[in-house]
Amino acid sequence: MKVFQQIIKEIALELGIDFSLLSDDFIIELKKDNIKKYIYAYKFPLNNQSISLIIDDKFAFYSILKKENLPVISLQTIYEDYKKEDIEKYLEKNKEVILKPNNGTCGKNVFKINDINTLIEKIDFLLSKNSPVLISPFYNIKHEYRLIVLNDEVRLIYGKKRPIIVGDGKSTILELLKKFNKVYYSKNNNLEKLSFDFNKVLEKGKKFEVNFKFNLSGGSTIFYVDNKDLMIKLQELALTVSKKLNIKFASIDIVETEDNELLILEANSGIMMDGFINLASDGYNIAKKIYKDAIISLFK
Repeated sequence: MKVFQQIIKEIALELGIDFSLLSDDFIIELKKDNIKKYIYAYKFPLNNQSISLIIDDKFAFYSILKKENLPVISLQTIYEDYKKEDIEKYLEKNKEVILKPNNGTCGKNVFKINDINTLIEKIDFLLSKNSPVLISPFYNIKHEYRLIVLNDEVRLIYGKKRPIIVGDGKSTILELLKKFNKVYYSKNNNLEKLSFDFNKVLEKGKKFEVNFKFNLSGGSTIFYVDNKDLMIKLQELALTVSKKLNIKFASIDIVETEDNELLILEANSGIMMDGFINLASDGYNIAKKIYKDAIISLFK
């Protein structure tokens, strides 16, 4: 959070706002003309409390979008009293599924599973940590897009590319990964998370997928959308979501399947742009402008 805190501190200085860190630097207090506003982690007090809770509750968010007939990734809940035969039927129907916590972030504890024993094991593991657990069919996703919406305006759109490389017969997997995302794969602590031999030379033409997730915190990278028609569709969908739920400030994730279908994945009330800042050429200034306009909105 240090980069985020630095950005907010710079903005506060520029706007004549007092800046303080509280609660072991987890809360930022902003004060101007005896008015105080608090930023909790990456969460700005622009959405009302109910909407913030709904945004971060994946199944609650899905339930509203489903009722509004919006295109959304299908989800079902699993609680402690689940029946194994129901899980077996679900897996048999969908062949491969995604299992994840209802309130997870950054792709943590998200699993792709195609056998019943592993599925039951992971369900019990996740239920031991939180409830409910969410299950959905596995979708063949081509790209994932993040849109940041502030006051009914899309302020940023970027796509995420999964870490997939193709061998040239000369370079190691690590060398190819560094070409794909030098920022992430040059850090030793990130390499320690890899469960394969990254020093192996990859055969020419052979495709290698690190994982199925699109999280920037897991080695994916970004790209800007250059297809105008696609950009319009993404913007319209994100703004429809924000207006239906009266969202003032949030990021909305939309996936594009291999069949070119756009589906809403989830949203986040905490506006974390650390990964974008690290990967985009002018990421710091882009993020700063968005955060600055959000802070200006707080004191209107």
